[in-house]
Amino acid sequence: MADQPEEAPGPSPPGPPCRHLRFKGMYVYTDDSATEEPLDYDNTIFWCQKTLKDIGPDDGFVGREDCRDTARSCYESD
Repeated sequence: MADQPEEAPGPSPPGPPCRHLRFKGMYVYTDDSATEEPLDYDNTIFWCQKTLKDIGPDDGFVGREDCRDTARSCYESD
C-alpha cells in the first residue's frame, strides 16, 4: 500500500468566549442579561479588557468568533 499523507490538524473547536472579551451591552442596563452574548448584530463593537483595544495581546483581532479560539496565546476561559 502507498503511504497516506498525514492530515493537517484543523482549527481547534471554538470554546466559550475569552474572559477578557468585552462589548458595550455588558455595561448598558436592559431587560436582557448582561452576560448574554449579543445576537447577530453587525455593529457590535468588541474590545479586549487586557489591551482596551480591538487588538488582543497576541496582536490578533478581537471579536465574537476570534476570542473563542482556544489556541490563542492570550485566551483564558472563566
